[in-house]
Amino acid sequence: MTGYGNSRETGNRRSPLEVAKSVLERGRRLHAELEVYVSYGRTLEIRTFGGELEAVVRAEPRGVGIRALAGGRMGYAFTADLSSLGLDRAIAEAGEVLKAADVDPFAGLPDLPERPYPVLAGLWSPEVGATGIESKVRMALQAEAAALAVPGVETVEASVYFDEEERVALVSSRGVEAEAEQSFCLVYTWAHAGEGADRQSGVGFTAGRTPAALDPEGAGREAAEKARALVGGHPCPTGTYAVLFAREVFAALLARIAPALSADAVQKGRSVFAGKIGERLASACFSLRDDGLAVEGPAAGPFDGEGVPRQVTSLFERGVLCSYLYDTRAARRAGSGCRSTGNAARSGYRATPTIAASNLVVEAGRGDLAALVRRVGEGIYVESVIGLHSGINPVSGEISVGVAGRMISGGELGRPVREVTLATDFQRLLGSICEVGGDARWVPLYGSVCTPSVAVESVVVSGR
Repeated sequence: MTGYGNSRETGNRRSPLEVAKSVLERGRRLHAELEVYVSYGRTLEIRTFGGELEAVVRAEPRGVGIRALAGGRMGYAFTADLSSLGLDRAIAEAGEVLKAADVDPFAGLPDLPERPYPVLAGLWSPEVGATGIESKVRMALQAEAAALAVPGVETVEASVYFDEEERVALVSSRGVEAEAEQSFCLVYTWAHAGEGADRQSGVGFTAGRTPAALDPEGAGREAAEKARALVGGHPCPTGTYAVLFAREVFAALLARIAPALSADAVQKGRSVFAGKIGERLASACFSLRDDGLAVEGPAAGPFDGEGVPRQVTSLFERGVLCSYLYDTRAARRAGSGCRSTGNAARSGYRATPTIAASNLVVEAGRGDLAALVRRVGEGIYVESVIGLHSGINPVSGEISVGVAGRMISGGELGRPVREVTLATDFQRLLGSICEVGGDARWVPLYGSVCTPSVAVESVVVSGR
């Protein structure tokens, strides 16, 4: 493999795959099945404020996670010490945890994949590491300046450039051997418009696999326009409205719905979607898939956190619930020949795999935002949401969040509205979708979601 880290591995610096293989060999003395996950990462965050550089934070996290399994038990240990002594200590610790663990009849490692790992071109670019800090600082400053140039914008709270590179390897005693690398970069800006109690905020962003793909000035203008559009808002009358969700807001809602599609949540009775495969739970104009192969999405990759090949899984097809998301353990528990969907995720080498969506993709409809507003005719356009974590319950499906946006009147966007609460639940929200736009966008702010603007009819809104 060429790319990040490969040409730099000189002297005693071993590649992640070399480290993983050595740990697997050293761990054979445990007389257990082993899985070794190795991650080498680099991150850079640059913050500007008031037209000046405020902070630069670099990190190079790298380490090893070891799963040992025997007799239905599992032990896990990790270390950032890649010396022989550090690796041996982590192997021994995994063995000790294994002895003390409870028996889990569904615990086990995935078998060697029956199909080769997909080849995904463009996940990594040398441009991320080769671009100098000065250029990256300039992008954050450009975004800030663009926001401040918009009339009515008083300040920019933060303008941030962020990038990351990661190279991972995974091997197991079942013959799994996989290695991959990826890079990603992002500029986002948080602008404020208005004064005093009427100060409103807006976030704009631009993301891509390389710095050259970013549009920092566009991100700054987006943040400014969003903030300015909300100035002077007041609550609307309490009632039932058609609600048009901006792409970023619908992405945030989907990110909170996704845990309820986890097979683990379903099996534990913690999902509103439990036992409903094959039922029409959403509008016929709504289709959703988990696409681990979509290179444009930040969560794309050839394999998941257990070394299972990534794939495309249809979750909703024309409103019908088609599948849950599985890792190896959940698939074994489901029985009946169920297989992992390649959705074992790791937050890093310190963590064991858990089920999570990769790239969530909503099938696009037709028309831009203006066309969608005309089709909705009368209602509310929601541009921001407050209380996502506390106001959405993935177990019961209940949703109660504060929103802000603009009224839709006569097929056009009108006066700003804020300090209102939207109340619904997952099934009513998805089942009442009436329009889907053709303006799909990747939103990396809440995981990885690609969605157009989406309109929902008959939503209860509490205002004045």
